Formats: sequence, structure tokens, C-alpha cells
Amino acid sequence: MSATAVPTFIVPVKVVDFSNTVLKLTLGKSQHGTAQPQLDIFLQPGATHRQVSALLHTFAASLELDTPANERWLIQHDCCAGPNHGRIYLELAEGDEAEAMRGMALLNSLMD
Repeated sequence: MSATAVPTFIVPVKVVDFSNTVLKLTLGKSQHGTAQPQLDIFLQPGATHRQVSALLHTFAASLELDTPANERWLIQHDCCAGPNHGRIYLELAEGDEAEAMRGMALLNSLMD
């Protein structure tokens, strides 16, 4: 019997205070008119574009890892007009209400 070790990687991590971050979960509409679960993220005043971008990437990675294998949606993110505002949204594969509700539940997991 042989076992393969799971590789571990230790990388330096920069700590940023996101304690005053506001998350707003909504079910919006895509440009095609289908349901689009989205999470607006507002960082504290004075946050930089890079801090917003880093948080969006971190949240998106977490969502990717938590998405069940049978889901075919795409997790997208973008920085919005304000310097401390970004959003994560799902491009749904089917666009039906059941898929939208599963997507909302996934995004809601970031708010706990």
C-alpha cells in the first residue's frame, strides 16, 4: 500500500483589515434578462483598488471551491465605479429559479 502526500504550500500573506466591509446580496438581472445572483462588496473608505481586487479574487476562489461539481455556472467579479466597491456575480447555465436560488445560497455563505 502506498500513499501520496498532499502537497502543502506556505506563502506569505498580507493582512488587511476588512472588518468594516459591507456585503449586499441581491438577485439581479443579467444583460440577457435572466436571473443573476450577485454580491456587492463595499470596503471601508480609503480602500485601494488593489485591496478591492484582492478581496474579490479571494471570495471568488472560495466560491469556486465550494461550488458543487454538478453546477455549470460561472463565477465572475468586477470592480465597480467607486474606488471601494466591487461585486461577485454568477452567470447561470440554465437561468431558472431553482438554479438562481442555489446560487444565492452559495453567495450567502460568504456572509456568515
